Amino acid sequence: MEKQYDKNEVRLIKKYPNRRLYDTQDSCYITAEGVHKLIIEHENVVVVENKSGKDITRSVLMQIINDLEETSPRQMFSNEFLAHIIKSYGTDMQNTLVMCFNKTLDLYLGQKHATEAITKKSNTAMSPSDYFNTTARDNINRWQKSWDNLKSSKKP
Repeated sequence: MEKQYDKNEVRLIKKYPNRRLYDTQDSCYITAEGVHKLIIEHENVVVVENKSGKDITRSVLMQIINDLEETSPRQMFSNEFLAHIIKSYGTDMQNTLVMCFNKTLDLYLGQKHATEAITKKSNTAMSPSDYFNTTARDNINRWQKSWDNLKSSKKP
């Protein structure tokens, strides 16, 4: 049984047995590169197998990341990093890493939005060095507060 998706909330892509992807909104076939472009454009993409209705979005996204890693002159994930992730599966560290990755991404996105808001207020683009300095200063303050809280919570 196929799950129903709200066309206003998600961009539904169907994968057919011939391995082709079909964009149901534009009624045309699309490549993995096209799905990548939709994601860049902030579309909420869901990919399902046409026959079973099984959600295979994660698998398609992982393939896009793999393709990007192979073609990028500067990879995001080193072999050592990937090996550590693989080693963490099935261990207590897996949940810790998931939480750490999610919190780090949340922090990054929060800082990105804050910087964009500052830039909009001042009507000038923030230079990369100003952005780095502002972000670094904010991070140091956050880490210091976390460290202080940790130290104070361990006192008898």
